[in-house]
Amino acid sequence: MRSGSAVLASTVACSLALAACGSKGEAPSGGSSGGDTLVIGASLSLTGALAREGKLTQEGYQLCQDRVNAAGGVPVGGKKLKLAIQFQDDTSKPDTAAQLVDQFNDKGVKLILASYGSANTEAQAAVIERNGQVMVDSAGADNKIFSKGYKRTFAVLSPATEYASSIVKSIAELAQPKPKTVVFLSADDGFSKTVTEGGMKTAQEQGFTVQSPQYFKSGTSDVSSSLIKVKGQRPDVIIGSVHLVEGIAIVKQAKELGVVPAGGFGETVAPPTPDFAKTLGPQAENVLGSSQWTPSTKGEDKYFGNAQQYSADIKAKFGHDAEYHDAEASAACLALTLAAEAAGDTSPDKVRDALAGLDTTSFFGKIKFDATGQNVYKPMSVIQIQQGRAVTVWPADAAQAKLVWPGTTP
Repeated sequence: MRSGSAVLASTVACSLALAACGSKGEAPSGGSSGGDTLVIGASLSLTGALAREGKLTQEGYQLCQDRVNAAGGVPVGGKKLKLAIQFQDDTSKPDTAAQLVDQFNDKGVKLILASYGSANTEAQAAVIERNGQVMVDSAGADNKIFSKGYKRTFAVLSPATEYASSIVKSIAELAQPKPKTVVFLSADDGFSKTVTEGGMKTAQEQGFTVQSPQYFKSGTSDVSSSLIKVKGQRPDVIIGSVHLVEGIAIVKQAKELGVVPAGGFGETVAPPTPDFAKTLGPQAENVLGSSQWTPSTKGEDKYFGNAQQYSADIKAKFGHDAEYHDAEASAACLALTLAAEAAGDTSPDKVRDALAGLDTTSFFGKIKFDATGQNVYKPMSVIQIQQGRAVTVWPADAAQAKLVWPGTTP
């Protein structure tokens, strides 16, 4: 159950979105364009296991709508169309996320912004292809989504194989003394497994000794059995392929069990999320995390400006520091907006073709899609929790601080 404040926030978001926010059983009204509006459908994880990330995704979509509409709307075919994003709650369930895409289609809404997470996005992509809709993916990074020949789903974010790989690369480049052994602890969902595969491959290429990975149930808050199994191996670095709940559990239970890697911890997804440092307090200090975006990301665009301006806008509107779940969602909405403008039309086929040819810089970095629909042109960043805040430490040209590592002076 959501708290009263979360319900209020969701209600406010719906009213600002110029469209009804429905439950999974309600269908939205309106087509992809009507009058002076461009209607976009967005199934989101507003309740359920992914509600925290889903709410951040909604914020990113909402800020995009606000910024585009403040500029007068999207120039399309001699008119300026105001964005009208219709939000629906998929309750963090892939089947429901797919059903809601069908409901949007039944009402003539052909342009879609993806839900949160790879499982939801993968379920949606199959429906998008069947219906002749087009979707921009903000948070489904699993490479497997893009191995099925789909032509109507485009992801602005770096692929899953880069999440742990970026952490490994940063350690190999910056850590002194350089660690020798690494072990991966991974949730058993498809995204996390792909992350682990990519990270292990990169670790081997970088000359690390890679110990046997340990898998646990996705969404669990008890990873003690995996930690006990690696305790005797005494790895220099533990890297978690995780989401927020599992990531918090690894750090917290490692301390309880006396699992203390000589180098430290790195985790995907969890550390950049504000709740990570807030929940763990001092235990979060010096944990590394991979991030799709940071406030020091290079690039700018006409709607959001640069990353610093984007960060300030999120802070002003939602009262918290911007992080990558916000940014990747805004970037997806931006890509769809720019494609409609380039197409000069809101028909899904023309917008799809414009997305396929999109090549632009933005506050999020480069947005360009390969033949499968993935954005393989944008590197990921690595952050580290320092004094309770996530700061960029890699790549070097975007670093806000030096890596803190045992034996290294910060």
